[in-house]
Amino acid sequence: MFKHIIIFISIIFVLAVTLPFIVVFLNVDFNLLIEISKSPEFLDAVETTFLAGFTATFIAIIFGIPFAYAITRYNFPFKSILEAIVDIPQTIPHTAAGIALLMTLGRASTIGKIADNFGISFVQTFWGVVAAMGFLSFSIFVNSVKEGFRKLDIRYEKVARSLGATPSKVFFLISIPMVKHEIITGALLMWARGISEFGAVAILAYYPMTLSVLTYDRFQGYGLKQSLALTALIFIMSMIIFVVIRVIQNLWKYSETR
Repeated sequence: MFKHIIIFISIIFVLAVTLPFIVVFLNVDFNLLIEISKSPEFLDAVETTFLAGFTATFIAIIFGIPFAYAITRYNFPFKSILEAIVDIPQTIPHTAAGIALLMTLGRASTIGKIADNFGISFVQTFWGVVAAMGFLSFSIFVNSVKEGFRKLDIRYEKVARSLGATPSKVFFLISIPMVKHEIITGALLMWARGISEFGAVAILAYYPMTLSVLTYDRFQGYGLKQSLALTALIFIMSMIIFVVIRVIQNLWKYSETR
C-alpha cells in the first residue's frame, strides 16, 4: 500500500513538472518555430547566451576552486560569514541583484570608471551579461567544489606533503584531480543556471540580447505567438543540455563502480 502511495505522489509530481512543457508544445506553431530558429536574432541570442555562460563559468573556475579549497582546508576568522556571503545571491530577487550590479558596475561607479579606462563597460555590453550570469550562479559552482574537497580524504594530501611535495604541487597535482567530477559537474550546472538568467541581465545589459531577454522582448513587442515559439526552442535546448549532464554523471558513477 505504501509503495503505491509513493508511486502515485511521484506521478503527480512528474505531471506537475512536465505539464507546462506539454502545454507549450501542444500550442506552438512549429512552422514559426522553424522560422525563428533560423533567424539572425535568435542565432545571435544563442551565441551571446552560451558564450557569456562559458565566460562566467571560466572565471568562476579560476577564482572558485582556490576559494572552495581555502574554505574546506583552513580555519580563519569570519569563515562562516564568507561562506554565507557567497550564497546570498541565490536568496535575493534577481531584479534586485541587477540593480545592485548596475550601481556597482555602472558608468558612474568607481569600478565602472576604472574599467572604462581599459575600454571595458558593463552596461548594455557582453561583459555586463557575463557579470550578471556569474554573480547569480557562482555559488552553485563553489558549493559543488566544496563538497568535493570535503569528501576528499585529507590523508592523501598529508602523504604527498610527507614525501616532499610543496603545498602548490599538492593542490594542483593531488587535490584538484581528485575532485574533477565535482568541478566539471559544478561548472556544467553553473553554466546551465547562468544561461537561464533574466532579471539581472535585463537591468544591467538588455543588449546584446540573451535568449531569456529575447523571449521577453518578443512577448512585449509581438505577443504570445512569437514568444511561445521561442519558449519551445529554449525548452528543447534545455532538455538536451540536462540530458547530456545526467548522462555524463551516470557514466562517471558507472565507471567508479567498476
